[in-house]
Amino acid sequence: MKDQSLTKQAGLLSATESFRFIMKSLIGIVLARMLTPEDYGSYRQLFLIYTTFSTVLLLGIPQSMLYFIPKISDDLDRKRLVSRIVDMISILALLMFGGILFFRGMIAQSFSNPQLSCLLLIFAGYPIFMFLSQVYSSIMMGMKRSDRVIRFTLFTIVTDFVLILGTALFFRKLEMIVLGLMLSAFLQWIYVRLKLRTMSIAYSWDKDFYKQQFSYSLPLGLSSIIGVLTVQLDKFVISGFFSPAQYAIFSIGAMELPFVGILTNSVNSVILPAISSHTDKSQVTMLYRAAMRKNALLIIPIAALCFVLASDIISILYSDRYSSASIYFQIYLIALLVRIGSYGILFQALNRTKYILYNAIFTLSLNLGLNLILVNTPLKMKGPAIATVIVTYASMALYLYWIKSKLKFQLGLMIPWLQIGRTLLSALIAGLISFWTISFIESIWLNLIIGGSIFSICYLAVAYLLGAILPYDIASIKTYIEGLIQRTR
Repeated sequence: MKDQSLTKQAGLLSATESFRFIMKSLIGIVLARMLTPEDYGSYRQLFLIYTTFSTVLLLGIPQSMLYFIPKISDDLDRKRLVSRIVDMISILALLMFGGILFFRGMIAQSFSNPQLSCLLLIFAGYPIFMFLSQVYSSIMMGMKRSDRVIRFTLFTIVTDFVLILGTALFFRKLEMIVLGLMLSAFLQWIYVRLKLRTMSIAYSWDKDFYKQQFSYSLPLGLSSIIGVLTVQLDKFVISGFFSPAQYAIFSIGAMELPFVGILTNSVNSVILPAISSHTDKSQVTMLYRAAMRKNALLIIPIAALCFVLASDIISILYSDRYSSASIYFQIYLIALLVRIGSYGILFQALNRTKYILYNAIFTLSLNLGLNLILVNTPLKMKGPAIATVIVTYASMALYLYWIKSKLKFQLGLMIPWLQIGRTLLSALIAGLISFWTISFIESIWLNLIIGGSIFSICYLAVAYLLGAILPYDIASIKTYIEGLIQRTR
């Protein structure tokens, strides 16, 4: 019953985040078609800057809420924790605001993009609004209030869609689009402030609190910083070596399907508090194994289908102007096999965060070397993408070694190797059949419709016959759909 409850929460969060991803993707598609590649590249670079430097300043504080809040039973102590975290986050946001204003010229010069200097002047206040929004979702998940996270996510979807697309369609200028983005972020900040007003109490200094907070979040934060740098490093290299227009092409293709991040983050936010509250290794193993198997059932076939239809997907979504992005898209899809598991979550849940930091340092160092080497080869822009994939697998291998040697878990019990193998084989068979079928079709729309339909039918049939999809999975989906219909009525 408890496992079903966790599955339901993760499913609802994944569905909501998937909807947000669809709407954000729609915004990106409209902007890519409306703006020049140079302007769209500049727009994407703003988020590259924010994502990277916000991670540096937040120091793992949002993630730490998933660890600390479930351990607090007293309501006053919980309010005190939330109030201190909100104050801390607000100060960090002001620091980033000042940093963007001060270094905007230097950033624009390093990106060889003079337009960024003006855009960053408008964009500088974005962290003031968004830092609090980021920590709000973590606070609510720590309190096991996934319903509030879902409502807030839906609110952010509406404000982003209306204000960003509205200004884009009305003004058709990049500066006004950034202003629309800022207004949306401000409304989200107001929402969070109103929701957290009941959690606010008078400030009081507590040395032990900050010591405990940073002893947990600092290694996690440093590893997050290095992890983001590792993921974004290829994009910084492309920005430094190539033009904003070329960066726009690369950034469209260089993604691991954000759906995957949505799924794993939703699952992690639910099972992390559950794992943290367990001391029995068998229970932890069971929770982790179940999450990994279910992730694989979705991630592996989606990756295989997108690999087969990569060129058609990019052309339909972003137009033929960005068709060359499909090769980068396919390269990144290769890394998705690793993403069926979140290996660092075990070290986070068991308060062994120093290993997350060690892994992050290793992967960043390896990625930096491979990026600088491969970008100067005939591979050119493909080099950094390949480097990122190699490093992703190296990071997984190191985590698995530590899970076995340091945490003393049995990998054979924790990782459902047989089920993953069956899922992978099912996706490969379906992918080959689908690829052979669309090779006779010239229309990209028919490729998507026919290729996608044949793949889905073949995958579901083969996966069921091989035992990758279990009767339990079918029953769970049926129950979820029936519940969704009832709530809709």
